[in-house]
Amino acid sequence: MLGMKNYSQLSQNERDLIASYLASGLSHRYIAKLLNRNHRTVSREIQRNSSDQLINNQHNISYLPSIANKQANYRKHESKTSNLDNPAVRNYVIDKLQHHWSPEQISGRLKTFIPNKFVSTETIYTFIYDKKYKHLNLFEYLRKAHSKRTPIYNRKPHQPKRLVIPNKTSVKNRPSSANNRKSLGHYESDLMEGLKISKHTVSVTSDRKSRIVYMDKLSSKESVERIDKLSNRLKGKILESVTFDNGSENFYHERLRRRYGINTYFCEAYHSWEKGTVENTIGLIRQYIPKKTNLSIVSQEDLDMIAFELNTRPRKVLNYRTPIEVLNNFDQVGHFR
Repeated sequence: MLGMKNYSQLSQNERDLIASYLASGLSHRYIAKLLNRNHRTVSREIQRNSSDQLINNQHNISYLPSIANKQANYRKHESKTSNLDNPAVRNYVIDKLQHHWSPEQISGRLKTFIPNKFVSTETIYTFIYDKKYKHLNLFEYLRKAHSKRTPIYNRKPHQPKRLVIPNKTSVKNRPSSANNRKSLGHYESDLMEGLKISKHTVSVTSDRKSRIVYMDKLSSKESVERIDKLSNRLKGKILESVTFDNGSENFYHERLRRRYGINTYFCEAYHSWEKGTVENTIGLIRQYIPKKTNLSIVSQEDLDMIAFELNTRPRKVLNYRTPIEVLNNFDQVGHFR
């Protein structure tokens, strides 16, 4: 973490000085300067270890260094004691990793619904790369499947080819109900390609609110097949709009408009982030179907299985609910589900 390389815990002597400086009326920033510490460290220390006492009918905030030191030692001890020592929690974490949940999703799910069994994201990563559990090869279930933890680097964005598509409506005119994700039925759709020697592609469509994903195998990028498959996939579902990019596969988008009486919207040229929901969804699918995969050997049954896993996986952006739960307006879930 940036700025943490040379960080060390506050000592008992430093806590005694903080109490003395506070009693003298010095500011947090000035105390930090005297201690040669970051002012955030000092402010956080005072905030975490101060108590509100009622004296002569007045509230006084007091910082007691002896109590602060005991609390710090207790937290340090607790940080080394993991709920993963509990076999039920450990088996739950392993099971969800094997279902391709990320450590953050597992941690968030536990914290939201079973707080007394909470395990931090960092603890789960430490567990994955612990030599004691090396034989489980848990890193293989991570999105990047790196055998060692590596930093994340920026990627060069993909720029689709320009194409004149008839009767396009800019995504800038998309209604607020779609932009603010307050209602279901506003979809984004894109193609996921594989090995270049194969003409097969996958149509990926995701709802902006629930993040539910649907996937259809296509024999080519031809627009007729692409739009017809999408039209059939969305039949009977809540449907308000669909947002596309400017690829040739979306040329016949008006068929969708005529069949369902909905609006279709298009990103500005080279602005793929304007349909960020489906772009992110394709990134999740890549964990199962890496780039340069020969899509001719991927069946529709395979795609349905992947979609099911993604739709039943908790998402941080959904407050650790699953897309299916949001789609069905579920407010409660069972323990360890």
